[in-house]
Amino acid sequence: MSKVYKTLAVLLLALGFFAVSGEMDEVMAARKKSSQSFFKKAARKMKRNIKKACKKTKRSFVKAGSAVTNKIMDGAVKAKSKLTGKKAKKTWVKGHYKKGSKSHTKGHFRKVSKKGGKKSSSSGSSSSSAPAVSGQPLPPSQDPVLPNFNRSKR
Repeated sequence: MSKVYKTLAVLLLALGFFAVSGEMDEVMAARKKSSQSFFKKAARKMKRNIKKACKKTKRSFVKAGSAVTNKIMDGAVKAKSKLTGKKAKKTWVKGHYKKGSKSHTKGHFRKVSKKGGKKSSSSGSSSSSAPAVSGQPLPPSQDPVLPNFNRSKR
């Protein structure tokens, strides 16, 4: 029996040391944080501020470069359309930073739509609403309010 008591006492003593050492580490960590020197705190803050400033400076240089490239490319597209006498098929999209992910998208060409954007959509909606005013109902495939379910799924 005495052997069992001895082993239990050793186990309890070991558990006690582990428990106390964990608490001491937490206390020491809290004490260490609060007792940091003024110079260490100031140096850390300065380092963070310098990093932020560098990031902002880099971003502003990239934006300025994108603006210059955009002016050059827009001028080239305009000059080509003046020389050929035709409307441009492509337009230059300026390089920009995406809002959420903050990643930079490089400038690139995109095709100009043949519809002409907002002007054709407003004229198309007025012509499609004319038969409904005259008393004739629209066919279900052309109803602008209801979704078109006649399309086959691919």
